[in-house]
Parts: sequence; structure tokens; C-alpha cells
Amino acid sequence: MTYGVDHFDGLAETYEMHRPGYPASAFQSLLADLRCPAKVAVDVGAGTGNSTNALRQAFGPEWRYIAIEPGRDMRRVLMRRFAMEADVHVADATAEDMKLPAGFAALIVACTAFHWFDTPRFYAEAERVLAPGGVLAMIRNRRKPIAVIQAFDRYIEAHSSEAPDLARREARKEPAVRDLARLPSFMTARSHTYAWATEMSARGLIDLYLTRSTMWGVVRRIGLSRVTADLTAICSKLGVSETPIWIDWETTTKWARKRAD
Repeated sequence: MTYGVDHFDGLAETYEMHRPGYPASAFQSLLADLRCPAKVAVDVGAGTGNSTNALRQAFGPEWRYIAIEPGRDMRRVLMRRFAMEADVHVADATAEDMKLPAGFAALIVACTAFHWFDTPRFYAEAERVLAPGGVLAMIRNRRKPIAVIQAFDRYIEAHSSEAPDLARREARKEPAVRDLARLPSFMTARSHTYAWATEMSARGLIDLYLTRSTMWGVVRRIGLSRVTADLTAICSKLGVSETPIWIDWETTTKWARKRAD
């Protein structure tokens, strides 16, 4: 997880404000599959805590939460966000080395962070840290395509120096259920998708896209003022004004339970 750690430097405040959270149902479905008494949940790649906040709302105050984030800027906002919450501990660690005891957690979850991980090392570390009967889950938000979102995505492809890697990175944002089912110490691999929606203005949509590491790579190449002007022009051309529009989302949860024997 050392790769990509600095991709969000300088973006943490914007990330906290404009990245969406996750529906509680995406986490609540995991509770029914747990088969261990521990009430410790680990949020790996927690960013500024949007996922940790949603996890807490879904699981409740009787749980203890470990929010792991290796990025210094992200972790600064994460620590500030939960400074007064005794049930949340923020850790400077990685998906591949969580710095937690063996058999410590009932749940390990990664929310829109899986593509940054060294997958084999992450799986091995998750197996070590999870208690028998605990659950490993990957959750991902995906915007359903509308004209303005498709235009923004084409803009990134046209201007990004990482263009050849974009499709490959997109494909890695979540594991296949069959891959989870093949993990030797896990069982009952499952997947479920939840639909929801948010209202967003043109400015809000631009701000959301400016939290993407691929878009920030474009900003570094051609400048924030040009990128903002270009995206504003795209919105104007497509008739997206400051009047909010509905953005439809799909949140997919994929999970497997560690064997209890």
C-alpha cells in the first residue's frame, strides 16, 4: 500500500467535503455473516473517515473501530474527525502490515481502496489479523453513467499521462467473488449491490472529480484553473447548471468469512 500513498497529498480537505459516504445497508449485511464474539472492526485505507463514519453508524457504539491510513494528509483529517470519539483509533499502518495482533478483529473492510493494495500480501495479512469466523469485505462506490459523468471520464482519458493504466486500475477496484472463494482460509464468498442517489450541482460534481487521484494527475500537468474551466464548460455544454441534478450510485459489497475450524 506504499504505492499511491502520496497521491492524495493536499486533497484531504476536499476529499472529506465532497466524497460521498456509503449506505448503512452495505455494512449491515456483514453482521449476519459474522461467527465470532469479538467486536473490533478494521477499516483499511480509511482516508478521511467517510467509510469509518458509515461503518460506525451501521454497527453501533458497542464496537471498537481501527481506522488504518498511511497517507499523512489523509490521516491528519481522519484524526481530527474522530478526535473526540473514544471508540475510534487511528493507525499509521498499511493494508499489508496492519500492526495488529493475530486473531484481533471480527471484520476487516476496505472501501474503494482495494486497488491500491498489494493483493497477495493484503489477503495474507487479513487472514492473520481476523479471528476465526470473522469477515473480510471490500466495498466500492460506482457512479452510474450519465452524459456529464461520461464526458468527465473522457476528459481524464484525453489529458492523463496515466491513460494506459486507467482501464487496468478500474478493473482492480474490486476483487472477483471467485477470487475470494479461492482463498484457502475463507468460505461463503458473497456479493450484493445497493442502489442509492444524491443530489449534486455542477460545482459539486466538479469538486467530487477533483478528489480523484487520476484527475489530480491532470491538474498537476495542466493546472487547476484550466481543469476547472474545462469541466465547467463541459457542464454548460450539457446543460448542467447550479440547479442540482441526481447522481445515481451503486455500492457493491463483496465478502468472505474466515473458517472457524
